[in-house]
Formats: sequence, structure tokens, C-alpha cells
Amino acid sequence: MTTPIDEITSSYYATTAASSHRPTAAHYEHAANGLLRRLGEWLPKDRSVAYLDLACGCGELVYALEREGFTRTSGVDLCAEEIDEARRFVRGELTHADVLEHLAALPEGSLGFVTAFNIVEHLPKERIPAFFREARRALSPGGSLVAMVPNAMSPFGASTRYWDITHQIAFTPSSVRQLARAAGFGDDEIAFRECGPMPHGVKSAVRYLAWQGLRGAIAAWFLIENGGTRGGVYTMDMLFRLQKKG
Repeated sequence: MTTPIDEITSSYYATTAASSHRPTAAHYEHAANGLLRRLGEWLPKDRSVAYLDLACGCGELVYALEREGFTRTSGVDLCAEEIDEARRFVRGELTHADVLEHLAALPEGSLGFVTAFNIVEHLPKERIPAFFREARRALSPGGSLVAMVPNAMSPFGASTRYWDITHQIAFTPSSVRQLARAAGFGDDEIAFRECGPMPHGVKSAVRYLAWQGLRGAIAAWFLIENGGTRGGVYTMDMLFRLQKKG
């Protein structure tokens, strides 16, 4: 049965994405620059690997990787309007479908790189373990999944958890490790990164330095209350990478 939340998700462009999306080359270039800085060394060096962006939205991340020379790009999203917008700017194959169903239908070991920015938190809690299992199954040896999710460890994590009415859950490094281990990933295949300011100019450098001071205070808070820093990932969103051993 379709719920009101399903209706918002299927019309996500009109209800949500349109407020920040711009169908211009300048928008895609600006978005690509930020996304590539965020990925950093987690971006595969082999530009020929098969790449899939889960919940690709309007295609900014696919555009960014194509700009970097990736040739086997694809994306999937439940919102047809976002797919239509993406097709104006990206070359890869884009599919209008349920993200998890699409992932489960892919051949085992068929993907070298998968991104899942701002999608896992939208899944019903009972579907999330299957997401992790299917991602590992679809990855080739040496392949990796990089995801961005709301971080419940942040003192302001609730603002991201509840920013979007279609969000179902927030995560911590501990809960991500639980899910990854259950899917078959080893602890040495799991890595985390904050989504804080990244210096690329004067203003961003000032923000970066200010954030380092704030995160030191947050770490001290955890240290005083719990006797440990709880992993040191404190931004409202966090990135994690799951890399399947070769």
C-alpha cells in the first residue's frame, strides 16, 4: 500500500530537490568540485571500473565522476523527474527504479565502485541489512561502497535526522559496523570520515580551523562523560567506506 511518505519520495524533485537544484552547467560544476573534494583518496584510481550511484538524484555525482574520466557510469533513482533532470547533464545509463531492487538484480561482483549519498537513511529499518548484503554481493574484489548518512554521534545530529520527513533513521560508527559485519565485511574493510569543512580557500580554511576547535570540545565532552572519544566522527553527516578485499 502506498503511504504519504512514499508519495513524497516518488515526487522528490518537486517536494525537495527542486529548491536547491539548478539545471545549469555552473550548478553541476560547483557540485562536482565539492563532491570530489569529499571523496578524496576514496575515489578509485582505475577510471574503467563499473560505477553505480544509488539514489543518483539529479546526477551531480555521476557528472563529477564522468568529468574525472570514468567511462562506465550508471545511476538509479525512484524519482522519475530527477532522472529526467540528470539525463540532461550525464552520459551514463540512468534507471528509474527502487534502489534496493535494482541493486539486488545486478550480477554478483559486477561493480567496482558504488556511491550511496543520502539514501540509506531513507530505507525502512528492516530493509537496511539487505542493502549492506546486496552491496557486498554486487562489489567485485577490491571494489568499494562509499555512503553518506546522518550521524547520530553529532550533538546536532537530530537536525539532519529530522531535516527530511522521509528519513527513517540515523547512524553511528558502531551501528554501521554492526551492519557491515553482518553483511560479511571485516573490520579492516570499514573506514569512516567526517563531512566537515575542507580547506580550498581562505573562508573554508577559517571554517576548517574553527571546526577543529569545536570538535576538540566535543571529544572532550565524550571523554569526560564516557571515558573515551567514541571514534572521533562528530559532524552532522558522516561518510563511510566498505571495501571488499581483493
